[in-house]
Amino acid sequence: MSPSGQVDLSVIIVNYNVAPLVLKAVASLERQRFTAQDGRAGRLEILVIDNASPPEDVARLEGLPSGVVLVRNERNVGFAAANNQGIERASGRYLGFLNPDAKALDGALDAMLQHLYRHPEVGAVGPKIWADDERTLLLPPADPPTLSFLLSGLVGGAIQIVAERHSVAWHRRAITYWRSRAPFSVMILSGACILTSRDVVNRVGGFDPGYFLYYEDADWCWRVRRAGCRLAVVPDAQIVHYYNQSAKLDPREAQGHAQRSQARFVQAHYGLPGILIYRAARAASSRAARWRWATAPHQIIDLGRWTEPPRLSITAGVPLHELVVEIGYDCLLLPSAAAFVSDTEFQLSLPVWERMQPGRYYARMIDPETVRPLALWSWEKG
Repeated sequence: MSPSGQVDLSVIIVNYNVAPLVLKAVASLERQRFTAQDGRAGRLEILVIDNASPPEDVARLEGLPSGVVLVRNERNVGFAAANNQGIERASGRYLGFLNPDAKALDGALDAMLQHLYRHPEVGAVGPKIWADDERTLLLPPADPPTLSFLLSGLVGGAIQIVAERHSVAWHRRAITYWRSRAPFSVMILSGACILTSRDVVNRVGGFDPGYFLYYEDADWCWRVRRAGCRLAVVPDAQIVHYYNQSAKLDPREAQGHAQRSQARFVQAHYGLPGILIYRAARAASSRAARWRWATAPHQIIDLGRWTEPPRLSITAGVPLHELVVEIGYDCLLLPSAAAFVSDTEFQLSLPVWERMQPGRYYARMIDPETVRPLALWSWEKG
């Protein structure tokens, strides 16, 4: 503790009905050790904002350590507004935002803070993000918050060549992101975990409370970059994000929030012309036949229905270097999580499989040097 009792880093977690995961997230933070900017042992503050979770979930939060600040909302004010409540109550010189279904791995906070100390031009940092404790599956980078990226994705729903080019560009960027070992600049950080300084928040403001769920991170990162600051991912800092555990409780409602937030983002940053173009592209995409779902059957190996992780393997045309296995919700694997493998076989870990919702999944093995698909599979998770 510093002589003045100053908190060096405050980490804010917003809970909605995932208290058991929040307890794990908090435990992971309490194990962290980091160095303050003046070289002494850093002091950490943890704040949990409960967004009107059901009583049985709130009761589980009684298991939080005594030093954790707990704020209980009587109604769900949304993810952005709840984080802002944490900002108002936090006393740290630096601020962190961690999703409730995530946990920090050893050294994560120190690696991110050290980068902020050494690079004052960097306004915020994020970690490398795994999907599982075994660190076999990497989650995708956050999508660029640009109108051109959004439009190419929407138009690709109706025009095959646009979708294919969009997919190749996305995967080239994702592979670079997954492979990076040194810190690198990005257009947007994943909201699963962000560290920044109080000074930056004072300059650009907190999260826009108009985003109930999703895109609050994209909007905030946009404002940080407009203020002249860079955003960086620090691969030495790593977390596990069990991904969307709150949203999966009501996936249809979550999808509605995502679409509304996306439209709000476009209107806020691209004005009336941008939102009109965006709405036209979305309407055209929804009316068009989704060609991607009609991919020729011979291109997809249908594995049928599975209640346990299927084993994926190839036997021909294998390059003599590591391969990438991608898992996603459609045959373009956009977005997708990824595993780098040195073998021609791959099987999802059981913990990842158990967290996946029932439904249709796609996987493919690609050559990361050329982004050439080597095999494409699909299955139904029962």
